[in-house]
Amino acid sequence: MGESGNTGLGAPELAANEELRSIAAGAATLAQGARGDGVRALQEALGAIGDRMTADGSFGPKTRDAIVALQAAEGLPQTGIVDAATIAVLDRRLAAQRALALDEALARAAGLSPDQVAALGRKSPAVQASGGPSRHDEGYFKDGDELPQVVPGAEPDPDSPPPAVDSVDDRPAATAAGALAADRGARLDEVRRALRGDAPALAALDRLLAAGRLHTGALLPNFATMAGVRRDPRLVLEGGIDPHLVLAQAIRHVDNPLRVKQGACHGTCGAGTMEYVLLRVDPAEFVRILDGITREAGEVTLRSGRALRMPRNAILRDASGRVDIDRLLQSALMNHATAMSWIFDYDNPEDNDSFWAALGGDSRVPLGNFTSLFQDIMGGSYTSVSSLLRSGASVAADVAAAMERGERVPVLLKWDGGYHWVAAEKIERGADGAPAAVVLRNPVGSDSCQGPPPRAPVPELGGRFRMKYADLAAHINGATLRG
Repeated sequence: MGESGNTGLGAPELAANEELRSIAAGAATLAQGARGDGVRALQEALGAIGDRMTADGSFGPKTRDAIVALQAAEGLPQTGIVDAATIAVLDRRLAAQRALALDEALARAAGLSPDQVAALGRKSPAVQASGGPSRHDEGYFKDGDELPQVVPGAEPDPDSPPPAVDSVDDRPAATAAGALAADRGARLDEVRRALRGDAPALAALDRLLAAGRLHTGALLPNFATMAGVRRDPRLVLEGGIDPHLVLAQAIRHVDNPLRVKQGACHGTCGAGTMEYVLLRVDPAEFVRILDGITREAGEVTLRSGRALRMPRNAILRDASGRVDIDRLLQSALMNHATAMSWIFDYDNPEDNDSFWAALGGDSRVPLGNFTSLFQDIMGGSYTSVSSLLRSGASVAADVAAAMERGERVPVLLKWDGGYHWVAAEKIERGADGAPAAVVLRNPVGSDSCQGPPPRAPVPELGGRFRMKYADLAAHINGATLRG
């Protein structure tokens, strides 16, 4: 928080003026005819975002026209009166402009050419070279303008499927919750300010708020902590990743965990499944871990006391089809869980999901290593069960019992000539009460359901599929279970 206390103002040119701080707190307004230092500070701020005017301290027609234009551009009532909502959008615009200037300065410090600096507003050089996702995470997922409203007062999910469409939880659309407590409201302001006008992330934050997920617990405090701490400068210098983007993507993942994707041609199915289950079971811990590995130290202490470290070679974007936080977190998980992690560091560029990549420690997570790291992350006690020691029917029965208790179970399946980690989410029983089918989620993020094991997609997609319980028993290789 800046000098503005809990008003949420971050721009110094606004926060330094007592009158503007009062407006941000909802205790005052400014309108045509007003005079004084508050008007002068307002005019200077308007000039900073591109409105040409003389900062003379007199609120005249030109100042009013600039305010009306700002309100119209931001979808606010066009009153020409400076109120808390108007100050907030002006504050966000100043923050976005300052962020661009910072990005350009960092780029120049990294030795980029003037043309490359000018391209920062479109794509970073790293993205241009790799063909990876855009710098601002725009247009990377399917556009969702036609999706229905899922919570009152919040925009629909920009990805597909929307959070309310979830056959695994059988949950209805969220309903609006009450107002946040004052201290939480201040922390929410910090998070909004750090997002720098990122519309998809702000919409996701609105949905989390409307669903009541920010009212209690550690999720909002962990978001605010992430918003208030500087990221590793190598993220922007080496990877072209905006400082705010880690937070923005984290919020969107918490809002819709089906965004999680395993890297194409990467053996990260185990890491992708672990990331997905953590998001579903304990999103606040997901945010804390992501915050830790993207700080300058590059590591975080897990619940077990072990350290999780992000390999530096994970920073540069690749063509794997993952957004930044999937690549960064999955690489950190692979660094601790691959078959040869006790000898080699995980090398994201060298992970091509081949036998030789696995032999060198750059691909695939075996059952025992997965369970050990999953226990470190989740806390408590977990154990591996394998069809090498027991029948597949016995292992499947243990997985079904865990799902009956409401658990999501990481499962290793025999898959099209190899093995593949997926998340088992729901057991479905027939009229006789016996297990009939199970719903699972493929970390690839999609599934054509071609090849073994036999399976079929579920309506909301996102990598989810359904298979007969008998086929689960026939194709299961192992699982990680609580206890």
